[in-house]
Amino acid sequence: MEAVIALVAALVATGGTYSYLRFVKKWVGIKNIPEEVILETANKKIAEKMNQVNEEVESARRETEERMRKVRKEMMTQEELLIERERKLNGRAKMLDEKSEELEKGSQEIKNMQKGLENTRAKLKTELEAISSLTREEAKKKLMQEVEADMADYEAQLIRKAEKKAEEISDEKAKELLIEAMQKVETDYVGETTTTSVKIEDDKVKGRIIGKEGRNIRAFEKATGVDVIVDDSPTTIGLSSFDPLRREIAKVALTKLVGDGRIHPGSIEEAIRKAKNDIAQEIKKNGQILAEEAGWPGIDIGLLKLIGKMKYRTSYGQTLMSHTIELIRLGSALAAELNADVDLVKKACLLHDVGKILSHKLDIPHHHISGQVARKYGLDDKLVNAIEAHHLDIEPQSVEAMIVHIADSISGARPGARKDSYEQYVKRIEGIENAAKEIAGDKIMEVFAIRAGRELRVIVNPNVASDSEIKVLAKKIAEHIQKTQNYPGNVEVSVIREFRAVEVAR
Repeated sequence: MEAVIALVAALVATGGTYSYLRFVKKWVGIKNIPEEVILETANKKIAEKMNQVNEEVESARRETEERMRKVRKEMMTQEELLIERERKLNGRAKMLDEKSEELEKGSQEIKNMQKGLENTRAKLKTELEAISSLTREEAKKKLMQEVEADMADYEAQLIRKAEKKAEEISDEKAKELLIEAMQKVETDYVGETTTTSVKIEDDKVKGRIIGKEGRNIRAFEKATGVDVIVDDSPTTIGLSSFDPLRREIAKVALTKLVGDGRIHPGSIEEAIRKAKNDIAQEIKKNGQILAEEAGWPGIDIGLLKLIGKMKYRTSYGQTLMSHTIELIRLGSALAAELNADVDLVKKACLLHDVGKILSHKLDIPHHHISGQVARKYGLDDKLVNAIEAHHLDIEPQSVEAMIVHIADSISGARPGARKDSYEQYVKRIEGIENAAKEIAGDKIMEVFAIRAGRELRVIVNPNVASDSEIKVLAKKIAEHIQKTQNYPGNVEVSVIREFRAVEVAR
């Protein structure tokens, strides 16, 4: 029943008339619904609809007012901006007008100054002519005379420079002629490199050299201080180090190991010990060769061993042994031509660079070290002076000393005799090793710069340094190298402490 009443009320509320009421009553078949009830319900619905419409209208009005308020606010803001912009434009226009007026005034002042300068110049010209009593043509002529005198002085300077250059060229030409005359006694030069090769039969030998997980190659590199290169060729193993003596010891030891076939850490140490003994004999043999070249059969055994190491030291890429032999021959030839003491010159040439063998231990020039070595072995003062004065920072006191200097200059100036880049490389590597020695002192047993100076291995005495100290030591060495040395890239510092207890079962 309520649903029917609601339907009728809705019809009335939506515009129905009284005739609709009768229609509905007849259609529904309900005759006992009072019309008052239906009208009351319809009026309520109408009221609700009207309230809803009023609320919607009120909401729309509020939204419209809010939108209008925002629009008015935006318009006011834009108006303020336009006013401010107009004010700035007016100020700028005023400033431009003022600048324009200033420019016009400045332009007029410049024109006035130009006129004044022209008048002043004409006045000064007249006064100058009156003071100097010279016309313009006369002053011009006098000026030309002074310029010609200056040009004459300039030409004289050019002539003096040309004469000096001619003297230099003549000196250079004389040196070239002297070198050509001495070529008959020069020794062959073979450039030294930082790599030595050892031939092997096949990859199986290479595998035994590397060892299980690389233990053999690590033991070999640690004991010799050289880099072992196994990847360049299937039948060749490379040994790389800046120190020729280390390379030679490593080469002899590796040759022994390959020939024996038994390769393990124990046999590696034994082979290296034997290689050092063999090299010691080779050093003595080299010393005898040099002593015979210098005609010095009774040389002290200490000096003999020292000069024997010249084969394993280089100077600008040339071995000291080759350089010394060449110098002995040059010096003896010059001394014979000049009727000087040939025997003294040959001995001085033999020992002139012996200080380079010890230069990494002392921070003084090598020829000063050579002089100290000569004094240590009781050589006479004249010979000592000829040895240590060959670079002329010490005054030569004899003709023989000058002959040693001239022979050394000829040997060094010979084309192809020296390679500065190699010498600089060796000095850089030695500097890195010496930097570690400066920091560690007596804690160090061995120092090896390997991998072209990119890695430094410091083997410390386990009885002096503890495990906790080596970490600090590695950091100090790295910081010292960073502060004092020049090197490309990075230098990895590895400090190794290894304790060994050895007993013999009898």
